[in-house]
Amino acid sequence: MRKSFLMFLPLLLCSLSAGAQGLTAQGREKSVVNPNLSGVIGSASSVVGAGRLFSPSVGRKFYEMAYELANSEDVNGPAVEQAIAFLTAAMKLESGANDVQSLLIKLACRDPERDYSGLVYSLLADYVDESADIEVAKKAVGYLLERQNSREEREKLLEEMLRNLGNKNVVLSSELAILLGLLKAEKADLRAATFYFMQAYKNNRYNRLAFAKLAELMPEQIGPEIYLERLRLALRENPLDIEVALTFAQYAERLELYETAVDVYEYCADLFGYLYPSEPLPSRIYLPWAISSYNTQQNQSKCLQIAERIRQDGRFDLLLEAVAGKAAAKTGDGEMATGIFQAAEEKAQRLFLTGLQGSEKNLGTPDDSSSQKRVTKQLTWFYCFALPLPSKALYWANKAYADESDSAAAAAFLAYALMMNNQMKWAKPLIENYERNQIADLTLAQIQLTEGQKDSAIETLKSVIAKDPGSFAAERAKEILVQQGGEYIPSVDPDVTLTGLKNTFGKTLVPAFAPAEQIISVQFNIRGKEFSYGSEFDGVVAIINNSSEPLVISNDGLFKGNIRVDADISGDISKKIPNLVSTRIRPALPLEPGRSTLISLRLVTGELGRTLLAYPQASLDIEFTLYLDPVPQGQTDEGKVTNRLTHIEPTKVRVKRPGVELTSKYLTNRFNSISKGHFGQKVKTAQLFIGLLTEQHMMSNRKPPYRFIYADWMPSLLRTALVHESGLLRNPANDEWVVKVYTMAEMLSLPLDHELISAVAENLYNVNWPVRMMAIYLLSKGSDSKFDKVLDWMAKYDPSEIVRDMAVALGSSYQGSESSLR
Repeated sequence: MRKSFLMFLPLLLCSLSAGAQGLTAQGREKSVVNPNLSGVIGSASSVVGAGRLFSPSVGRKFYEMAYELANSEDVNGPAVEQAIAFLTAAMKLESGANDVQSLLIKLACRDPERDYSGLVYSLLADYVDESADIEVAKKAVGYLLERQNSREEREKLLEEMLRNLGNKNVVLSSELAILLGLLKAEKADLRAATFYFMQAYKNNRYNRLAFAKLAELMPEQIGPEIYLERLRLALRENPLDIEVALTFAQYAERLELYETAVDVYEYCADLFGYLYPSEPLPSRIYLPWAISSYNTQQNQSKCLQIAERIRQDGRFDLLLEAVAGKAAAKTGDGEMATGIFQAAEEKAQRLFLTGLQGSEKNLGTPDDSSSQKRVTKQLTWFYCFALPLPSKALYWANKAYADESDSAAAAAFLAYALMMNNQMKWAKPLIENYERNQIADLTLAQIQLTEGQKDSAIETLKSVIAKDPGSFAAERAKEILVQQGGEYIPSVDPDVTLTGLKNTFGKTLVPAFAPAEQIISVQFNIRGKEFSYGSEFDGVVAIINNSSEPLVISNDGLFKGNIRVDADISGDISKKIPNLVSTRIRPALPLEPGRSTLISLRLVTGELGRTLLAYPQASLDIEFTLYLDPVPQGQTDEGKVTNRLTHIEPTKVRVKRPGVELTSKYLTNRFNSISKGHFGQKVKTAQLFIGLLTEQHMMSNRKPPYRFIYADWMPSLLRTALVHESGLLRNPANDEWVVKVYTMAEMLSLPLDHELISAVAENLYNVNWPVRMMAIYLLSKGSDSKFDKVLDWMAKYDPSEIVRDMAVALGSSYQGSESSLR
């Protein structure tokens, strides 16, 4: 090809100079279209205003070419510029296409060489509405900020965007406000920073960073109700986040909202069993769950159920048994309480003697000394609070203190045991010489009472309760406080807090646990099961919210918005195409219960698209596999993926593409459609004939792997359809410009010889700018650097700015190639 092209270059430059006279006579950016031909062209093109071309079909073709460039493996600066030129052309031919704007924003932000700030800002202003994808908008905002030279310029830009765009999308408004707040905080303008952080959180309650910054700057103004609301929203955002659920439960317990805490701990237990079905429920869940149940008004029986559950697992936990015994006593079943306490004592002392702790059997066996120390501390606590026995408490407290004499906790328990045995003079120094904790304060309060310091003792008792209101130590402090005529009033009124939260979340403050596969489902549909050669078929993915809670698609959400499609081709050709489609969505608004969001996926793309077009006579089966938030499958299965939410299976769809059955009559009829057919027939014929030429080229030096029809006259017929004076590339009729663009676009996979180059080159001075742009793009592919002379000419003299931009971008790719060679 290179030799034939070089021979043709002088003639091409001369043709360009001659053709330019006709073009420049029309004036730059002005193309001539005969309005009387609009009916002939039909839906393919029409005229809007004087001299303006309009063609949704060509605009879509340019978008598809830009999409292919954007998703190619070797996309670089020049390729990005070429894709941007195609998208700009698409917008000029069919303005307002949302996917065009989205891809153009992404590409403009990717180009490190050129500054597209003006373009990106203009696109962003048109793109943003309440349904705009937040990831696209954030990318544009980040790009624009990077192009500013100072913090002051960034502040000014953010303020302008917040003013002009904030009212169009509340989530974007939240993102802009948080950025402004961070800039204000950098220069210590904390008042302004706080204002913007509040605005950010008000507009998007799922904005974790905004809440964290508010908590940092104004902690005293964020009450328990707001903290609980934030935790509840975080649990809504990702119902499978065990740490968020535990934090929610612990905070509710701390506020003495015990009924709420019990429900959330039960949620945590169900969630843990779902996430880790082969692991035992850990004590960090079941112990506070049991303690919260104990502190409710009428739910003490839950403690007994939890204890029985742990026993059935073959485990023993003295602390849990103590809670169960106390719960039995609280419900009035003294016989059961006695039985639980006796069994717990015997088991614990037996474990101490063996040096093993049964509650850790499933987690490994610790050494004897550490197990004995742990049992010693637990028995000390047991005899101090669960089953108060002064002599036994002192015995075990002495042993615990001997094991860890530098421990403030051990010292406090020993002081408490001494106090239980009326040895105040020995207890007091232990309190004074170590850091104070809840047990030490409880001991101090009782010492103060013996010394007649009632008022001080009452205040100390209140502080004991406040440190851990649900503990047995706090329970003992409340008993003493009542005896002294005092009253403990929680710092936060639980009823007021719950009322506020129920106004936000309704009666179901704590959601019922639901597995991921019941919360979210996915449907992957393709309209049709069998498609003829050249047919386009897109996939539609429906993400459905089956839960009673809104579904938030975000970085921290249950579904993060990542979508991947793999293709597996079988039949006459076998080929696996991983990562055919990879995209990410982030809707601005949560998906309400029972609703779905639809995502359209372009499937005839990349390697699959090239394979389908290059082998018209092959019969193919294609299986598509859809992944949500794809992750590697296992440690050793390299290249294999699965859904991050493993309980939701990847979705598969199969389609067929039968091969074209060729006959001489069929080809002749298609050939005749070039002169007699309508726009659609001509485009389909161009696609088929170029595909057949490509297929013949692919099979020229190999044995065809499938039934391959070929005759000596076929290449001549196929080429004539392209290069004849009234053919697809050379038809002089002005209304054929759409067909020419489509034809040249299909020729990108076809090797060009002198004859084809000559036919394509005549379109370099076509009166319609899309034809000229497609011609230089096609001719530049596969040419050597000598073609840059043509590109230089087009970049300087072509009347269309879009064509000039494409020529510059194509010329940059040659310069990059020469540079790499040097």
